[in-house]
Amino acid sequence: MSRIDYSGPLGDISRRQILGRPASRFLQDAVTAAGSEGSDWTLTLGPSLLFDESGLRVLTEALRGYRGTSSEIGFRLRLDPAAHRDYYSLGGALDEAGSIPLPVTARRSAAGSRGRDTIVLELRYSSAIPDFPRSLADPAPVMTPLALLMDYQGDIDLLFANQIALFSRLARDVPRSLRAWARALVGRRSGGLKRRLSLAYARIHPTADVHPTAVIEGSVIDANVRIGAHAVVRYSHIGERSVLHDGAKVEFSVVGPGSWLMHDLVCYRCLLEDEVFLIHGPYQFSAFQSGSAAFATIMMDYRPDGRPIRMATRSGIREYGGRAPPGRGQGARRKPARSRHCRSRRHLAGLRSRLRPPARPRVPAPARGGTAPHPRGGGAAF
Repeated sequence: MSRIDYSGPLGDISRRQILGRPASRFLQDAVTAAGSEGSDWTLTLGPSLLFDESGLRVLTEALRGYRGTSSEIGFRLRLDPAAHRDYYSLGGALDEAGSIPLPVTARRSAAGSRGRDTIVLELRYSSAIPDFPRSLADPAPVMTPLALLMDYQGDIDLLFANQIALFSRLARDVPRSLRAWARALVGRRSGGLKRRLSLAYARIHPTADVHPTAVIEGSVIDANVRIGAHAVVRYSHIGERSVLHDGAKVEFSVVGPGSWLMHDLVCYRCLLEDEVFLIHGPYQFSAFQSGSAAFATIMMDYRPDGRPIRMATRSGIREYGGRAPPGRGQGARRKPARSRHCRSRRHLAGLRSRLRPPARPRVPAPARGGTAPHPRGGGAAF
């Protein structure tokens, strides 16, 4: 195993959170967990790299298997196109080999080594094709990496990093849970063993107050959390002292310490840092920084008009490559389809208007002290 050299994250990253903990501490704990021992290689991690323990093991194992004679190695990450679309598209396009660069360098001082080489890394994925209605989205695979290695481009990357870290931790911890194995084997849930095993996993702190009717699946609940009646927590992390009121539903999300989610609220693919207050919603593809609040807001991960979502990154404004509505690529536009019933009614209305004698034109008189309104008026455009 190589020695890992890491001096800490960028200032923008250190102020953020990963899995309910300060990002700087999460990253340093990952370096400690990955371990380090005597070797000719020194693995230097750039300050913009987001990673977890599994991601560091991908790096060190690739370096251990290297048989070349170069003294310096750069790293690229080969991605499935669906994973790049959903998680990495703000970092730029894939090259011809389907890879992106990582801010990681390995160097050694062994005698006889010279030159520079590149290692292309491969990741494992959790894959699924959600059975959404066609009115919402065309069938498309969701490929979530099971190790976190990402070059930070902007605030929204912390949302993506937290989602990858959730699945990465599940891939490490679920196979080791005897309780999850027992519940998956004797339970009545449908689906394959992997799905039943991941849903059967739950790590709940002894001080957490969870109502008997709440559903906790594939999730971690920290200390002094309160979860109300009929709440649902699935594939998520709930930070210490957080409160989920009756009926709240959280999926594929991270809720930071001391946050409140009010009654019947829905969070899907969200990141909440500490002391966040949310009411109404639903919230999807949303990131809330420390101490923020939102009321009666609906957030989505695509625009209904098919235009791309643009976000600020370290390299300027970039387009997020996420999903377009059915039948549309990013940037395409299409008129909404009308039903046969709707078209028939419009046709009959047209016939009536042609058979009816023309009405005498009427010109409205201007209001006293003012002018008549313009027939087209004003309006809001998306």
